[in-house]
Amino acid sequence: MNAEVPSFDYEALKQLLQVATDDKKLFNVIVNAPFKEPVAATMIFLGIVVLLQVNKQTGMIDRVALSETELARRTTDVTTVPFNEIKIPLDHYENIIAHAIASGEPTDTTDWKFLFDPAMSPEDARINQANAGIAYSAVYPLESRDGGALIFSYFQYQHEIGIQQVDFMQRYRQLVDDALASK
Repeated sequence: MNAEVPSFDYEALKQLLQVATDDKKLFNVIVNAPFKEPVAATMIFLGIVVLLQVNKQTGMIDRVALSETELARRTTDVTTVPFNEIKIPLDHYENIIAHAIASGEPTDTTDWKFLFDPAMSPEDARINQANAGIAYSAVYPLESRDGGALIFSYFQYQHEIGIQQVDFMQRYRQLVDDALASK
């Protein structure tokens, strides 16, 4: 039996993003919409989505929304720094989020120390990662508004990430950029 792996309904995702009436609702929809299609999300091993925005006034990258999944909840249960208090300097290029935003190119890691430096110690970042069971994370920069990024975290190892995940991240990033630009 050679069954096709279910994929996301991108038109449905686009519609979910379009109906959000304010930023708070839009940010929540951005990080949760992929999980409205649980079979597709599970088939690509997606566990957590995070939305980050550049704060031009402070020169920081702010975490503004975290998906409401079991894996995300397990990170917030053990974190030493609350989610909304994790700020990354925009020019701290050792952090792959800052690097992705500056370069305009996606970056990835198997070690969350590169997502949380300098806001958390490497040990604390790794505890968050281990508690969530995340093996791989990719950062896709956003161009709309003042810039930002999406973090896609998977409960699958990097060497198993393939075209389905890359296609999803590229297409979803574009939907999110379009939604942010139109609001």
